[in-house]
Amino acid sequence: MGILIGIISALIAIFAIKLQFFSKPKEELNHLKVQFKATQQLSLEFQKKLENYIKENNASDKEMFTGIKFKTYLEDMKLSYQKNLSDKLFGELDTLDLTKSTIISMTKSLEEQSGALSQLQAQLNILIKQSNSD
Repeated sequence: MGILIGIISALIAIFAIKLQFFSKPKEELNHLKVQFKATQQLSLEFQKKLENYIKENNASDKEMFTGIKFKTYLEDMKLSYQKNLSDKLFGELDTLDLTKSTIISMTKSLEEQSGALSQLQAQLNILIKQSNSD
């Protein structure tokens, strides 16, 4: 009887270890997907607003930042979006063999991108208000 209890205990321990360390971290992956979509949407909104600002204010060749023109910044944003936030990449998230730590790292990176995009959007909103009051 003791041997049977030992075998059952060992099987339960193996099963618990397998669930803990080798199963896909679903909750973290779902959070990554939500953050991905939110960052993707924020990026698209900012790109559109920036594009409209450039057209309405003939700002293509004006400097957005020191040494960086509006049109160059917008082009870089679009390239970065295709590389890092595309629907294709989103669709591959389920097929990638991501560890929990990788997912957490990716989520943190997306959160930082969202924060930076929010700051840029606030700065652009100020520019838009200034151009509308002129």
